[in-house]
Amino acid sequence: MGDHFVQFYEEGSFLVEEVLGFIGTGLWSGDAGLVIATRSRLGDLERRLNQNGLGGGSMPAHAGRYICLDAEETLSQIMVDGWPDEARFNEVIGSALRRASNGGSAHVRAYDEMAGFLCSGGRQQTAIRMEQLWSGIAKIHSCSLLCAYPMSAFSTEEDGKSFNDVCAVHSHVCLAESFTLPTGQDQLRRTIAILQQKANALESEVSRRKVIEKELHKREQELSDFLENAVEGMHRLGADGEILWANKAELELLGYTPEEYIGHYITEFHVDQNVIADILGKLRRGETLYDYPARIRCKNGSIKHVLMHSNALVEDGDLISTRCMTRDVTDRVRLEEELNKRLHELADVDRRKDEFLAMLGHELRNPLAPIMTSIELMRMYDHDADKIAHAREMIARQVMLMTRLVDDLLDVSRITRGKIELKMESVSLDYIVERALELARPLINERHHHLTLNLPAEPIQLFGDPARLPQVLANLLHNAAKYTDIGGSISLSARQGNGNLELVVSDNGIGLDAELRDKIFDLFVQGANSMARARGGLGLGLTLVRSLVRLHGGSVEARSGGPGCGSEFVVVLPLGTPSMETGCRSEPQSEMAVSTSQRKILIVDDNVDAAESLGEFLKACGHNIHITHDGVTAINIASHLRPDAVILDIGLPTMDGYEVAQSLRSKVGLTSSLLVAVTGYAQERDRISAKAAGFDYHFAKPLDIKKLATVLSGMK
Repeated sequence: MGDHFVQFYEEGSFLVEEVLGFIGTGLWSGDAGLVIATRSRLGDLERRLNQNGLGGGSMPAHAGRYICLDAEETLSQIMVDGWPDEARFNEVIGSALRRASNGGSAHVRAYDEMAGFLCSGGRQQTAIRMEQLWSGIAKIHSCSLLCAYPMSAFSTEEDGKSFNDVCAVHSHVCLAESFTLPTGQDQLRRTIAILQQKANALESEVSRRKVIEKELHKREQELSDFLENAVEGMHRLGADGEILWANKAELELLGYTPEEYIGHYITEFHVDQNVIADILGKLRRGETLYDYPARIRCKNGSIKHVLMHSNALVEDGDLISTRCMTRDVTDRVRLEEELNKRLHELADVDRRKDEFLAMLGHELRNPLAPIMTSIELMRMYDHDADKIAHAREMIARQVMLMTRLVDDLLDVSRITRGKIELKMESVSLDYIVERALELARPLINERHHHLTLNLPAEPIQLFGDPARLPQVLANLLHNAAKYTDIGGSISLSARQGNGNLELVVSDNGIGLDAELRDKIFDLFVQGANSMARARGGLGLGLTLVRSLVRLHGGSVEARSGGPGCGSEFVVVLPLGTPSMETGCRSEPQSEMAVSTSQRKILIVDDNVDAAESLGEFLKACGHNIHITHDGVTAINIASHLRPDAVILDIGLPTMDGYEVAQSLRSKVGLTSSLLVAVTGYAQERDRISAKAAGFDYHFAKPLDIKKLATVLSGMK
């Protein structure tokens, strides 16, 4: 069996010289040569042989003593399923050895780098098997073998075993060019000592690096855990916008699995393509983004509002990747949108409130002008009974108009605060229509409208407030009359079905656009300002209609084909009987009666004109009148006058009307005298407070003197 050398090398040029020496020496001494190498190595070796007089004319390569084989082609002939086949190896290599040795007559020096080629490709065990096959064939043929391995194939600590295995299958190991054996024993010992020191230092360095690598690995794990489990969404993009990595928070935020998100392009998930294009453009220009708003589509189709912090990794002017942090601000954005919506609504309400106050001033001044004019006419024509009567009627009408405006305001206030109460009782449809027409007829006649009634012939009974239901219908008729041009048509129809009564008020007036139709029942809402002011009103009537109808368990709807197409208001009321009744009336419903007996009446009001005008009226009714303007004086007068009745204002200075009434009952002892509260405070709680203080009646201002006269005439 011949020698089996292994040559380690660092540079290819060194290897060529070693192979030249191994093969060339054999050729000069009469041995044959077999070289199995890569094509480039074969070319280098051929040139060096020629340079050394071992090729060409002096010793032609084709004379049969020197055979060259391509390593890759030879491997393809002997490998089966990635593993060297022994039979094929023996056939291919054996045939080459026989040809080189001229049938076995000469010793062959063979160089092979197939094993080294396999080892460099990471196939160390395959290379070892190849070496074993060479050792086996060397027992049959007379040959010496040189194999070569690059040191780069054993660059890590883990490669140490493979290195030892390679050395073990060879009979001789040749060192790489960076180390040369010394010639003398002393020099050899010095070299060994130096190598021992270097080996010890290397082991120490390896140990130190292991500690560092362990710490680095720990830090990498900590950093990876920090990024992967951070509460903020994070992702990394490639230069082309491909998502290279995303943490759990981002995936959970959007609802995607890693496979559905990572590896896709970020543009696939952004709702606004112009936004992501701008983001990527800024990052490519090296800009850093802070709180950049964007919208991202989730897996379930919903949209997330996010703020993005991002910058880019740029090397030598080229974009490598981008880093991005994604913060979910969907709730905040929706809250801001809702807040802006509310602010817009509040601004709209504030605007309508300002318009309402302007209209309120306009509407209150309107009746004041004819009232002042009528007063002046009464002074000018103090002996003309007809003119005085006409002026008096005009004042009465305007006072009624102002009273209605104030009542509407109070009704709206009570309804919006849930303080209104209904007096529920059985009431006929005929009564409701009759009372509503009484209220609306003056305006209908004034504007020369044609009114059509289409009512059921059979009587219909509802359970409701006999004062509020006519108010609902009257407001609708009044609205139709106001917003229909002079000489227009108005109709009122009613029908019953499915346990409900449907009332429809329609007109051929100015109509409603879609926006106004949706808001027509809101507080202070009217049509265009110029039209609304020209036709009068405060924008309260339809608000009262909707509120009162709902309190009765019904509904109201506005319909219109659009501007100029008229309007239709449909009220649906239940015909069933509610389970309970609420409220009470504190003012009597009767005509004015003139007293047949004289009463002692004390009037207490800090408004001098109001007290004196009421006193004059009651004197004309035949009563004995006493007037004062504060509570303390009233108590003193009542203690010796012992009046039959006290008409008492609530809002008095020093002592209010409630305190005065309590004193009159408890201290003065007016237990049988009639106490009447007259006040601008007209809510239900005010009536309750008046009763608790000892009042018998509660009248709201402006005082209905006919009702007051009826109360006084009924005194025993």
